[in-house]
Amino acid sequence: MIKAGCEHSDADKLLAARRALRGSEWDGSDLDHFVQVLCRLDVDRHGFGALDLLAVEDAWVSAVGEAWSGGLVARLKDGRRAHVEGRTGRSHWSIEDSDIEAGLLDAGEQHPELGPRHAWQGHAWENAMARRLNELLDRIAE
Repeated sequence: MIKAGCEHSDADKLLAARRALRGSEWDGSDLDHFVQVLCRLDVDRHGFGALDLLAVEDAWVSAVGEAWSGGLVARLKDGRRAHVEGRTGRSHWSIEDSDIEAGLLDAGEQHPELGPRHAWQGHAWENAMARRLNELLDRIAE
């Protein structure tokens, strides 16, 4: 099922890239969540879409019980930098307990301020997750 905000071709490319990483050293359940987050990007609402991402600079994930949240900072193909954050609860990406936020970063802003703004569970930026997401983006570009 394709969620609002994700064009058919975008979803097809994201899902094909995700399938290509199954069973590889880059595989992990966090990628499934990030595909859900990326598929919800809307060019009109957020100013960019999933296929506008060139490279992930940094990423974070947090999972407590059945809840999951994660985010990333990425360079876009047009040179701008953006952040994307998502969270889901027990419903696993149904409307009632999941959402995303995304936007452009100001010049000189390295990371968005997440914790105080959302009171989401704690997180730490993880280079390893960023590398896994870049593998996903590389598969989309193929």
